[in-house]
Order: sequence, then structure tokens, then C-alpha cells
Amino acid sequence: MLKDSRIWGEVPPGFKRIVDDRGTRLVVRHDQEPSISIATCRDISAQAEPSRFEGREKLRSLQLPGGQTALIRTYRHGGLFRHISGRVFFTWPPRPFRELAITEELRRRGIATVEVYGACVEPIWGPLYRGWLVTRELKEARDLWSVFHSGLISELGAERVLQTVAKSLWSLHRGGVYHRDLNLKNILICMEPHGIQGYIIDFDKAKLFLSSLPRELAKRNFDRLLRSVRKFDPEQKYFSADHWEQFLSFYRKADGRDI
Repeated sequence: MLKDSRIWGEVPPGFKRIVDDRGTRLVVRHDQEPSISIATCRDISAQAEPSRFEGREKLRSLQLPGGQTALIRTYRHGGLFRHISGRVFFTWPPRPFRELAITEELRRRGIATVEVYGACVEPIWGPLYRGWLVTRELKEARDLWSVFHSGLISELGAERVLQTVAKSLWSLHRGGVYHRDLNLKNILICMEPHGIQGYIIDFDKAKLFLSSLPRELAKRNFDRLLRSVRKFDPEQKYFSADHWEQFLSFYRKADGRDI
């Protein structure tokens, strides 16, 4: 039997643990408990509908009281494991609970990322499970690739966007966070009343440090992000080499170190 701490991980203050008669577990923020249930996450509820957002597959949207919208993401493997195990995971504590705890810690450290409303894990057999994460929708947000690919970059201004992204990544590194899968799809750009805001998301595989991120790990983040740029835009039609150098210069100016 798995110990309780291995099943739930660290549950942040302000969240409640719920278990149904099938052993499906939900960690939900207290103020969202009336709206978010195990059934909603497991796609039993007809309340959730496809959204315009997608990760490795389409996210579902859920209308909440007060005009807010939540997004429900189903965990799915990437790479080779996508074809082997798809939506089935076996790492403990479960990835949805781990991502919830890490994201809450990042918010506590003052890093701009989405609010998590809940995380759900459904046992399949033995240590195998499926999982979901429920977050607040940033209604005006676009991922960085969409900003470049759609031409929105011309409207917002490339310098302005790249400076915002560089500041967001510097804040992440200063906060001691290593993002293992940094790419153009999990950097969000959002127009807000005070201007452009950058958000970084998807922290289920992140590693946290007590102080600023070591320089070699910061460089790995940049290398991973550059691979993403080359994957999405191999001919540099949208995200040019000049854009990349400009982005690095903004980061160096904020950080005071060479990357």
C-alpha cells in the first residue's frame, strides 16, 4: 500500500481532499468545491465543453459562477510514451497533485502563472492512473507561438513581447524554478489593463531550488526553448534569429549575466 503522503503529495493550504467510492481522488480549492467535482474532471458531466486552448490535446472549458471560466486539462504523455501509454501514468505522488502543489508554491514566490482550482486522479490498476488539472482561464491569453504565427506580434510589437517574455523567464529563474519542458506553447501572452503580461505554465516536471536557479540550468532552459523555436519554425519565417538575439539581450539586461 502506498503511504498517504505518496498518494496525495503536499496539499497546499486552502485546498480540500475528496475521495469517492471508486478511489478517485480530487484536490479542490475550497471556494471552487461547489463547481468542480470528480465527475466534471472525468468527463462524466456535460457541463464541460471543448475550449479554444490545447496542449497535447484539446482542453475543456467549464463555466463558473460570476462569469469565470475554468480549463480542464487531461494529462497525456508526449514523445514515444504518447504511443505506448497515452493517458496512463504511474509516477507517485501523481503528476496532477504535484503540479498543483508546485504551481501554488510559484504563486507564493510571486511568479506569474495560472491559478489552479483543482487536480483529480483516477486509479486504473495497481499504481496506474489517469489525471486532470483544472485551472482558471486567462481569457485574453495566447501562447507565444500563436502570437508570432498569427501575426499578432506586429500589432503588439515584437520588442514589447520579447521584453515581457524575457522578464517572465528571468523572474522564474530568480525564483529558483527549473522548467523541464519550456517551449513556445507554455509561455502565454495576455493583454491586461496595465499592459502585456507574460505567464509560464505546465510545471508538473519542474524542479524547485531555495535560491536563484544555477546558471547551467538556466542555460538548459534557453537551449530547450531554442529547440522549440526551431521545431515550430524551422525556416524562421516568424521567429527569426534576430528575434532570438533580441530576447537574449533583454534577459541579460535583467539578469546581469551572460547566457
